[in-house]
Amino acid sequence: MANLEHDSESIFEVFAEYGDHLAQEMAAKEKVMESVKGVEKESRKLYTILQNIHRPGAKINEIVLKAEETFEGIHIALFYLDQVIPKGCFWRYCNLWSNTLSWLSFLASLVLYLKEDTLPEKPKVSALLGLTSDLHCLHLDIEEYLQGLCHLCNELPRLAVNSVTNQDYNRPVRISQFLGSLYSGFRLLNLKNDNLRKRFDSIKYDQKKVEEVVYDLSIRGLLTINTTKEAANAASKEDEKDPKKEEDGKEKAVGETSEKEENKKDVVADEGIDEVDPEKKTTT
Repeated sequence: MANLEHDSESIFEVFAEYGDHLAQEMAAKEKVMESVKGVEKESRKLYTILQNIHRPGAKINEIVLKAEETFEGIHIALFYLDQVIPKGCFWRYCNLWSNTLSWLSFLASLVLYLKEDTLPEKPKVSALLGLTSDLHCLHLDIEEYLQGLCHLCNELPRLAVNSVTNQDYNRPVRISQFLGSLYSGFRLLNLKNDNLRKRFDSIKYDQKKVEEVVYDLSIRGLLTINTTKEAANAASKEDEKDPKKEEDGKEKAVGETSEKEENKKDVVADEGIDEVDPEKKTTT
């Protein structure tokens, strides 16, 4: 009987210890989740600003500058999240912020693409998000970065359509070339049947949407018209920069005219034909 009581007490002590450990882990998890909510709040602010690129008459350069200013709040939120993550527990809690970091990677990639019109590289995305070596735990994983690129591919077809509305006919062509290159790059990866593979498969449908926009522009001749206008504007700007260019052209034209007249006189003299003044001929 005494042995049974002793065993019961020992079991209660062990499970009480387990209960304390679970309570501490739950408290740490709740802190992480609260910090993640703060990061999501800042990401929604940034996303709201970037959605203005789809409005008629949107000034993309100004929107990009305003979006870059918003990253300061994201840096602070990510710093607080990094502080509440228990040391050595990155992989235990990483699923709590993985989707959020993927979405932030997409927003940063979109800002860099609009600014540079090229593939946003992972180091630049990490730097823009403030995920530097100063943080002791938090960093941008390669899978989160690739997920962000897939989100970017889903957003660009909408930008291509709205660019046509804003009479920016060259942007859909650039977007089509970018999506084609990015899709070729993803094909080099040996992706398994996971979420990233499903997102990668959707890129070809996004590329098809943009190609349809480019096709509609080409059959209507809008791409040629736009290119001609840009060439004319570039030529007029060069003429404004170089005022002597027009004078040199006029002098060249006068020189060519005088040279033609001299050649004509030489031909007449060689053939023995006298030039007759029309007025004198009429008088005679």
